[in-house]
Amino acid sequence: MKMQNITNDDLIGRLEFGNPWRETSYETEINQPKLPKRAFYPAFYNRFQAMDNGRILVLAGLDCVGKTTMLRHVMADLLAKGVDGQDIIYFDLAAPSFAFVSPVQVVDAAGARFGYERDRQIYLFFDEAQYLDDWREKLRALAISWPKARVVAAVSYDAMQGAGQEKFLLPPLTFSEFLKSLKAEENLFGDAMTLSPGAMPALNDAFSEYVNFGGFTNDAAARILHSDLASRSGIGDPRDLEKLFVVLARNTASEVTIEELVGAVGVAKNTLRKYLDFFEHAFLIRRLPRLDREGKRFQRAVAFKVYLTSPSLYTALFGPVSQDDEMFPRLAETALVSQWMGSDNGHRLTYASWRGGGIDLLEVNPETDRPDHVYELDWGDGYASPGTKADKGPEELTAFVARTNPAASTHILTGSTARRGAMAGIDITLAPLALYAYGIGRAPNAGVSDQ
Repeated sequence: MKMQNITNDDLIGRLEFGNPWRETSYETEINQPKLPKRAFYPAFYNRFQAMDNGRILVLAGLDCVGKTTMLRHVMADLLAKGVDGQDIIYFDLAAPSFAFVSPVQVVDAAGARFGYERDRQIYLFFDEAQYLDDWREKLRALAISWPKARVVAAVSYDAMQGAGQEKFLLPPLTFSEFLKSLKAEENLFGDAMTLSPGAMPALNDAFSEYVNFGGFTNDAAARILHSDLASRSGIGDPRDLEKLFVVLARNTASEVTIEELVGAVGVAKNTLRKYLDFFEHAFLIRRLPRLDREGKRFQRAVAFKVYLTSPSLYTALFGPVSQDDEMFPRLAETALVSQWMGSDNGHRLTYASWRGGGIDLLEVNPETDRPDHVYELDWGDGYASPGTKADKGPEELTAFVARTNPAASTHILTGSTARRGAMAGIDITLAPLALYAYGIGRAPNAGVSDQ
């Protein structure tokens, strides 16, 4: 028998299999996703509705954070608003069936089969687009070829920017979303969304549960490290990649240097930097740049602070950690930084360190390039407990603020203490870390950037 080639009929058959709403009623299960909408969904849907012709909206984020579900919610809302199912096409680019053709070819084939004209308003959703070589350029060509199409691409790996594209970052589940999923908010907070009297221990217990299990991303690292993304990104030895990730996870919320990591993993510096870029492009880690004691940036970045993008990734590697474990404060800090991933201010985060001192977290004003929010983390309530000496006294904190920006909003994020104070002319707010993390994630404002 003569070898068979992939035909347009084969592609259309795969499309129809993945798009059952094209032939069935709106009430089908696939048109009404079972999982609830993320808190970021309204912002994403508004951006989708406001898309200009010829542009592409990229939904990016760690594997398992809900990108596919968000796409399905958009499609369900379109159908509910009366959009014809014939005008909505979903492509799962992880399916090998699409490896032989470009998006233009497969949409052209669908257009020929279903009678689409080039000026028809259609909605095209490409899931796992990172599996398509040169996906940005190919989707851009599609947007040009079908000028009235709205094109959305969901990716779990994003290494570059492209013209005519906007990126919406979907972070791991926030602490606020986690509490909503447990239906715990009404028990912890009053009508004014202020913490109920005596609820701080229960909030910290919920925060501990969130830190260990709340991200729903526990197997995300394994899925990415054991996929072919590493080889497609030019990674030679995946075993070294795995070793480095374990080292980074163990040191989450810590300052590390290139030299230290090279010594721990045993690879060349250039290779190490490539691995670090891979992890960041796969949304597994985040690196924060370092400032000096004057709040100024270093010209040569040899040290940085590393964070897992979700603390539950640590649980997947080393098991859960109790609140009184010496590792927990660093996982709490990791969880705090994770909340900022969905915030417009997330890109402003830095830290400071110098010989003999440092500041845990800073937000830098993009106009002045000076810190305007300063954070010290004190999970053990060392600043507030009589007879207990904090690891770093408030003198170091206030001296840094006085040197860099005396008007900066200054916080000590504690285990349970909440009060206001002042020292050396610097106003300081002590606030429970879990409560502060809840506040950051409660009103998500995911940044959409033009690229």
